[in-house]
Amino acid sequence: MDVITSDDIEERHYPDVTSAIKTLPGVQVNSIGYHGGEYGAGTQYNTTVTINGDDRVVVCLDGRRVDNAVSGLMGSKSANWSKALANLDQITSIDNIEKIEIIKGPGASKYGADATGGVINIITKKGTLTPQGKIDLATGSYGHHVYRFNYSGSTKDGSLRYFISGMRDRGAAGRYYDRMTGKNYRSNGTQFNDAGYNIRIDKYFDDTHSLTFSMNHTDAYDGYPITVPDYRYMTKAEYEAMMHRYKVEKKYGAIPNQGYRNNWYLRGFNGTATGHNNFDYDLTYSFGKDHGMESYIRAYYQQHKYWLVWGPSDDAAWPSRPIPTPWDPEWDEYVRARTVTDKDKRNRDNDYNHGLEGQFGKSFGKHDVLFGWAIDWSRHESFSTSNITHRETATNVKQTTLLGFVQDKIHVNDRLEIAPALRWQHSNAASTTAEAGSTTAADSKYSKVTAAINAEYLFQPGFSIFAGWTQVNRPLKPNDYKPDATLYKDQKLENERGNAYTIGLKKEFSPATSIFMNYDYTDMANAISRQSVWDDTAGDFKTKSVNAKQRRRAFNVGVNHRFNNHWKMRFAYSTVDEHWTAKRGMVFQPGLGIDSILINAYINSTRPKHKTVLDVSYENGKWSSALTSVLYSGMDTRYFTAKRFLVLDWVLNYKINKDATVYLTVDNLTNEGYEVKFHPYIGKGAYAMPGRTFMLGVNYRF
Repeated sequence: MDVITSDDIEERHYPDVTSAIKTLPGVQVNSIGYHGGEYGAGTQYNTTVTINGDDRVVVCLDGRRVDNAVSGLMGSKSANWSKALANLDQITSIDNIEKIEIIKGPGASKYGADATGGVINIITKKGTLTPQGKIDLATGSYGHHVYRFNYSGSTKDGSLRYFISGMRDRGAAGRYYDRMTGKNYRSNGTQFNDAGYNIRIDKYFDDTHSLTFSMNHTDAYDGYPITVPDYRYMTKAEYEAMMHRYKVEKKYGAIPNQGYRNNWYLRGFNGTATGHNNFDYDLTYSFGKDHGMESYIRAYYQQHKYWLVWGPSDDAAWPSRPIPTPWDPEWDEYVRARTVTDKDKRNRDNDYNHGLEGQFGKSFGKHDVLFGWAIDWSRHESFSTSNITHRETATNVKQTTLLGFVQDKIHVNDRLEIAPALRWQHSNAASTTAEAGSTTAADSKYSKVTAAINAEYLFQPGFSIFAGWTQVNRPLKPNDYKPDATLYKDQKLENERGNAYTIGLKKEFSPATSIFMNYDYTDMANAISRQSVWDDTAGDFKTKSVNAKQRRRAFNVGVNHRFNNHWKMRFAYSTVDEHWTAKRGMVFQPGLGIDSILINAYINSTRPKHKTVLDVSYENGKWSSALTSVLYSGMDTRYFTAKRFLVLDWVLNYKINKDATVYLTVDNLTNEGYEVKFHPYIGKGAYAMPGRTFMLGVNYRF
């Protein structure tokens, strides 16, 4: 398990959770290059996180899953977009975090049989016995301003403790370096305005009994340019030719239409935006802890609301007039006519869920037995209006889920621990969609028991090996049960099933030096994907939603070393390899690549093959500093703008006194032009990452 502590967050001044974890081994943040993202658009227009190449990552807040079982946040169907479950930067503000735990592979089976990649567990801060607070103010590049505060304390007897925090993070559009043209450009439309506040109250009745209430709120209004333009085709003649292919010939995407993403050029100027307004409430009664196993009962409620605003359509804002290009004198007037107003909010998606869960842990001799249960009621509703048909679609999805979990950690002897586990899940879901007077419905039920086992053997103090296996079961989404013309020979989709394995070692050579390495293998016998499959009726390959075989191998290695009292370093290397193959008599179209929208056919080419991290830090008296280098390599230049990218981030702290610290952070120190993901629909270089930015700040404790 990797851990990011509150001290790490404070010393490095991470702005959000993804920034804090992006250099960890095996963790890849697939960033779109700006804040926010579009509900339902999956990895194409959202930042997602993978662990060992798998985006089936469960996100927890204080041990509770925060995903909604029927949410369409990353896509309403299993075959589309991403299998990610949550947007990591919408969970809670960074100032509310005590630590972040990253649990990889089978070791995360406690949190769900669908946690194939692993679990990210965010632990929030508690109140302190003595009153204390902190104010953090920073300003930097492109009008970026950050305001943060927190305060904690307790009653005189210490039985009631509280922690509150709040933040606002806002900035204007930045700039980036475009490798394909060799120029720096403004990232039009990437302005952002994010806020949040958190409250936690703990009432301690005695050493083993307590009652905790927590509330987390995040709110955002973020510009949504969709992508950066493709300036290779940004002349008036090329723009008009692209728009003709788009409007008249109906050629969508960068594959048949060079420069296709330039049709969204307006979005960088007219105020197109996305946002969310999320509230999470938890009430937890803890009644014991035995051998580190906490016993508790928890009630929770989540209300997550998302929206997307495009601005008025051409028909409404520019009727009966030729649509100008960015080089025409009418362009500025056209932008003003299409600019977003408060009346233009169109697409709304609301996710609600509430439930009860509990855990009981008890030690019996050599056995540490942990039992857990949960019942969850999830609901999703959406209201969207098509830009093309102007018809409104309303969707309502509900699901009830029952869960049970039991694990027995057996201390066989002083060296060996074995932890077998069983998990049971039952779900009952229903979905309805209404559009233009017609309604479609679907429902589903399923039950499944899965098993897992993890073991660790201690050769000597500081040297151990570990291994694990878990059965994977990722249930279908309710919309997967609706009639779908893309199904192969009308074969209905089935739950994703498979096995995940891990093996690794940890070794401390001395108090100053340690090493770890692990190998993960995922063998999905029934993964869901969109593939080009031979269709006998059509006599050609056709895009189908299918169950297929997926195999993924991942390797991580890391070294931590302290040279002396002032210098230390961290090195990490990660690589992933993945392949999909057909089953049930299907034949996949061979040789697909950049000319295909079906990225699973060439998944290894759509992300960096290797990630190498070297972090060097220095501390001496009032000064501390760190330089982090991340080398992304092994990219195919048909999909990325270079074979490798080297990104440097630097932070400098100076402690004025025991209460006040000033700091400077510089991200992308060398103004590297780079991207960390690819999608064929919008083409190479679409996800340009920000260029060099700095922040100068001060935090004060009181």
